[in-house]
Amino acid sequence: MKRSNFFCVTLCLFVSLLLVMVGLNCAVAEEGSLTFATTTPPKSNHEIAAQKFVEAVAQRTGGKINIKHFGAGSLYNAKSIMAAISKNQIDIGLLHVALVGRRSPVLEFVGSFGAMGCWESYEHYYRFLDNPRTREIASAEFAKYFNGRLLSAWSFGTSLLGCRDKAITTIEDFKGLKMRTSGTAMATMYKALGVVPISLSSKEIYTGLQRGTIQGAGSGVSRWRRSKLYEVAPYLTVDPTIPYFSMWLVINQKSWDKLSSSDQKIIADTAKEYEAWTRDYAAKEREEDFAFLKSEAKAFVELSKEQKAKLVNTVKPVMKAFAKDQLGDQYQELWGLLEASK
Repeated sequence: MKRSNFFCVTLCLFVSLLLVMVGLNCAVAEEGSLTFATTTPPKSNHEIAAQKFVEAVAQRTGGKINIKHFGAGSLYNAKSIMAAISKNQIDIGLLHVALVGRRSPVLEFVGSFGAMGCWESYEHYYRFLDNPRTREIASAEFAKYFNGRLLSAWSFGTSLLGCRDKAITTIEDFKGLKMRTSGTAMATMYKALGVVPISLSSKEIYTGLQRGTIQGAGSGVSRWRRSKLYEVAPYLTVDPTIPYFSMWLVINQKSWDKLSSSDQKIIADTAKEYEAWTRDYAAKEREEDFAFLKSEAKAFVELSKEQKAKLVNTVKPVMKAFAKDQLGDQYQELWGLLEASK
């Protein structure tokens, strides 16, 4: 009987020790690994940048930090990834600029949509975005609304306007045009140009143009090519209202706090490096897509400097009032940063 009890006690101690060892091994594995989700199309500049980012972090930490990348919406879609970051269901995520803006008017403004039509050039917006104070404001919003820490802003590209029947060559061509819009800021800006805004999801653009529900739409250059929107809207105009919009690379705050200060620096520096990489790649990809679309479109137009200036002057008072209403106490500083970045 005593021998049997001794055997049971010994076995229990052995099993307990084994479980502790397994638990310690799992904890080490968790500490050294991070999950990372992106939702952009396969082979897009963001998916390429994401893989390079993962490889660079592994190399620079000597393999200590292993980031597992779930790309092209394989784990979360553009909406669900925001909750996943907030709830620490994913460590790192690339968040959609427009959807983030629906939670935070400040981030809608910083992401360019809250001041749509007011950017005088692509460089104007980049100067605004790169201002340390702008980043500081954006970081506070991600901490507040997403329980996250902003790492960097990865450039995705610019936009094209496409129409069924004729190209937009002057701002007068906007008047009376039924155009697809997404969100209040975009609808407000287009109304200032005399557009009849029609709310449609991005998935409905092709059929909406095909059926005549809308006469025109704006979307990313790569979408015009890869979704073949030029088939139903062959009259294209380079969109003068949106700069090189970016997606937000964010890490959950709890995940960030678990990292050593040296690993935090490596991840932050690498994220910033690939921010610059995406800007260069997006510009190159844009020109390649332009070359293709010019061969397929019935017209491919870029507004003159005079028409661009006229557009800004037309929409700016309206968007300024919109921003004042949306931003409250932060309006003066953010609008001041926009003006100072010209």
